[in-house]
Amino acid sequence: MKKWMLNALFFLGNCFFLSSAYGQRVQSLVPGIQVDSILKTKPGASKLAIDPISKHLFYTSSDGKIYEVFEALGSDSLRFTASQHGLTRLQGLCFLDSTMYLSGNIWYATTGIGMIVKGKLQANGSRVWTTMVSTEAYPTSSSSGDHGFTAINVDPSHQYVYFSGGSRTSFGEVESNNGNFPGLREQALTSKIYRVPIDAENLFWPNDSSFLSASGYVFAEGTRNAFDMAWNAQNHLFAVDNAGDRDDPEELNWIQEGHHFGFPWRIGGNANPMTNPTYDASQDPLINQLNGAYLAGHFAPDPNFPPIPTGVQFTEPLIHYGHAADFFKDETSGNIVRASEADTFLRTFTAHRSPLGLIIDRDSLMYGVFKGKSFIMSFMPGGDSTGYTPLSPWGSPCPFVDSSRELVLMDIQFDDVLSDYTLRSSNIATGFYLPVDVEQLGNSLYIIENNGVLWKLEFPADTTEPPICNTDGLFVYPNPFSASCQVYYPNPNNESRFIRLYASNGQMAFQSEAYMSSNYELLKGSIAKGSYTLVLQRGEEIIARQKVVIY
Repeated sequence: MKKWMLNALFFLGNCFFLSSAYGQRVQSLVPGIQVDSILKTKPGASKLAIDPISKHLFYTSSDGKIYEVFEALGSDSLRFTASQHGLTRLQGLCFLDSTMYLSGNIWYATTGIGMIVKGKLQANGSRVWTTMVSTEAYPTSSSSGDHGFTAINVDPSHQYVYFSGGSRTSFGEVESNNGNFPGLREQALTSKIYRVPIDAENLFWPNDSSFLSASGYVFAEGTRNAFDMAWNAQNHLFAVDNAGDRDDPEELNWIQEGHHFGFPWRIGGNANPMTNPTYDASQDPLINQLNGAYLAGHFAPDPNFPPIPTGVQFTEPLIHYGHAADFFKDETSGNIVRASEADTFLRTFTAHRSPLGLIIDRDSLMYGVFKGKSFIMSFMPGGDSTGYTPLSPWGSPCPFVDSSRELVLMDIQFDDVLSDYTLRSSNIATGFYLPVDVEQLGNSLYIIENNGVLWKLEFPADTTEPPICNTDGLFVYPNPFSASCQVYYPNPNNESRFIRLYASNGQMAFQSEAYMSSNYELLKGSIAKGSYTLVLQRGEEIIARQKVVIY
């Protein structure tokens, strides 16, 4: 998580939004999605999962507590604590059948132990806890960029448990933990995705690169903080990852065995400038000089920054074409650019959003346009052009310009030309504050906020209305599109209207015949690829407009 996330979980006790916890501040941007608040969560809420046996939600707090949710009663109950399962810093939760799996750490003053434990359900509702993996006590850092063991996930074949061992630095810098470990950066146990057999017990891992390389447990390397992971219908694993205090994009990665995802040499598709021994942060357009990390001198020249290992090739984050969470800063000018408006892309999300709560509808349990799609939340609230927002307990850096407080729908598709996945997106619900996880149950999503509210979004069973919204009521889906899109605009009075497309030079590229329904299917036909302004007219009156892209 970002430098503030875990260290500040208990700081949030009386944040501004809790005074309206049961007010309907979360709003759907799509007709037909019902939004309900289930309950106020306990402080430090962090992970959410559904027990396949009881069909009840469970959520964790960062200090090791695990709560069971009774949705019908609007209440929760404490079920387990760190004294039972052993993790005093709990960051990962998942289920397989009657077994609960947890990932996290035991944090000491200057060292920490990474642990994976499982709890087998008993007839009386208790669990018998077994350690699957524990590590040697390895050096922590005084930086809150020390991420520890986070995401945990069981593969679709039920053969392995996958989990993330996060970095101990923000961008590969020296983190000596107040002088206890001079010159120390990343460690053998950090910045990796691991895989162990589902029946593993009492594995002990030393903090040793040779051991880990030979063990077969390292699945991928070069991840900073893969805080959530999910599988698609093709059994491919995806993980979200966030950047540090520089304004680099946040990542969505297709996690492939043996790949290296760049950290600390590449972050969000950008080269880490700290690898340049003459780097001057005061001249870096992607450094906010009001940023606490900059003011503390963390972006000082680093002539001893480790070189890229010989023979290593990096795998870049997914390309994202927009329309949501798609702002980035130009590395030359520092200008803020929106990918969907500039006909370009970024890798992958607006800086500082801290993406988490990754859900993929791999079993196609949703309906219509939502079937098989993916969803993502972001932890940090959006800010102004400097990344500041008064809504954040920590101030900057926050996402610049991007409002960030949305549930984002992602259409992730494999590109045969690139031999990689790309994505397009839209916002479908807004008004969340510090959301930390999302879980799917059938046609509903549950979203939990840190020390906030547990929300339920029930999606329509028959989604004939497309999910991309404009503030004037115009919906276009998909957008961008390659063959056709659906245009929706309410027409309660059955008035005649028509659609026009205008190219960037002002020339009209298309005009429909008059129609009176609320829906219109716009076919690409002979329209050239490019960006257009879609204008919906009634007579000579323009009643709605929206940008669309044909690719």
